[in-house]
Amino acid sequence: MDSSTTGLLVALVGVGGTLGSAWLTQRRGDAARREEREHVERLRLADLADRRNREAVAARRATYTAFNAAARHYVACLTDHTHTLRGGCDTEPSLDAVDTARTEYRQRYAEAQMIVPDTVLAQVQKVNSCLGTVYGMIARITHGNPDEGEDLAAARRRIKEAWGALAQMRAAMRTDLKVTDPSHD
Repeated sequence: MDSSTTGLLVALVGVGGTLGSAWLTQRRGDAARREEREHVERLRLADLADRRNREAVAARRATYTAFNAAARHYVACLTDHTHTLRGGCDTEPSLDAVDTARTEYRQRYAEAQMIVPDTVLAQVQKVNSCLGTVYGMIARITHGNPDEGEDLAAARRRIKEAWGALAQMRAAMRTDLKVTDPSHD
């Protein structure tokens, strides 16, 4: 090889090295930017999932609070109505209070059916069943046509069972919200 060929070869290798280095640097930069974009997207999706989870918990908390309050008020009105029946007083105002509480309770129950998880829904349905039984019994007693074995003492026993079901439901709700450890149920 003569010196001009060697010079040309050295120049080509130098230019190729310079171009190759620029190309490799560009590729590495593109890969780093792509990795950065992917990392930012993963963080965005994680933040979105976290925000949705917090919103879902807040919605469940609000539903649980409203349902628990409505159910407790409904049971209290049913209890008050049994006292009214026992006292022989005018039952109309007491029955109106029961019907108003029942309407509010049924609205909250419908909301709960759409938002609570299955583990809590089972407890909510148990409460609903207890309250339906108590309401039916008290309505029949109020209107003078109780079924066999239905009297105020039986109604009070059923109300006590409803309070127990409410306590179990509240424990399930608190566990779902991670307010109470499941071992406390």
